[in-house]
Amino acid sequence: MSSVKPRRRIPIVGSLGRTARLTWLEVVKLFGHKLFPFILLVTIVLTVVLGLVGKHFSQGGASVKFSNYSLWVVSATYALRIAMILLVALGAMALSSEATSRTLNTLLARPIRRVELAAAKALSLSIATLAVVCVAALAGYVVGGTVADRGTSGHVINVDGETEWQEAPWWQPSYGDVLDPLYPDTVISPMSEVMGTIIGGFALLAIPALAAVFVGLVIGALVDSAGLAVGLSVGVSVTLVLGEFFPGFVEYCGRYAYTYPVPKLATLMLNAGKGTLPVWDDVMGGIGVSCIYIAAGVLVSLVVFCRRDVTL
Repeated sequence: MSSVKPRRRIPIVGSLGRTARLTWLEVVKLFGHKLFPFILLVTIVLTVVLGLVGKHFSQGGASVKFSNYSLWVVSATYALRIAMILLVALGAMALSSEATSRTLNTLLARPIRRVELAAAKALSLSIATLAVVCVAALAGYVVGGTVADRGTSGHVINVDGETEWQEAPWWQPSYGDVLDPLYPDTVISPMSEVMGTIIGGFALLAIPALAAVFVGLVIGALVDSAGLAVGLSVGVSVTLVLGEFFPGFVEYCGRYAYTYPVPKLATLMLNAGKGTLPVWDDVMGGIGVSCIYIAAGVLVSLVVFCRRDVTL
């Protein structure tokens, strides 16, 4: 009588399954935490407020005028600058809060490997960061396309045999080709080209945002106290933002900061909204530095967390 041997499970498949389940639980935990919904709310409110301020300048007598594309980029990128400071704090709390509340002991008492838990933390933080960037880009798109001058937004309709111009509703975003201000019939850049550049810019903005989160994750892995980890991470982030106002800092240290490509990308997207052909060379160098921060952050936090002494 032949016996059927049970199939052996591939270890990596089981590990990936546990990591996926832990990632889902961490995502649910993040959305249930007060800080992450607060970051989303701050991002949306700042984007809307900045868009309305831009509308005031555009319709008033000020010399600064914003187009739909400019309102989109300015409102979303400035809101993301503030959101990145809060995202650093979120990354710092990911591991330090577990140690402070002693829930880490309970988690590690289960059949879970430390590397799986650390990977789940990193993946959930990445999902949260991408969500913040998408929210900022979407909110900026809606606000920028609805608060600017609507005189040229609409379509021709037929009413009782006669054609009439019907303006687009206030809630419908409207963008168009970039036209020459001196010759309105001349298209400088088509809408598809400008949209592609701006959307690509927002996709690249996710990389320095992720770098900020993983810098916070490293600080959280090194510091057991959640309050101290958040304070240090926010201090580092604010210092880098304020350093951009000092030419010496930008010249000697700015290129090595993960925040370096953010203003460069914002300027590139603004120029694209004016019909200028984008040049990505300098931006991609800064993106490469941000990628180094991400890789180093994941590696250091993983090593430190796996070597941490936890007394049950």
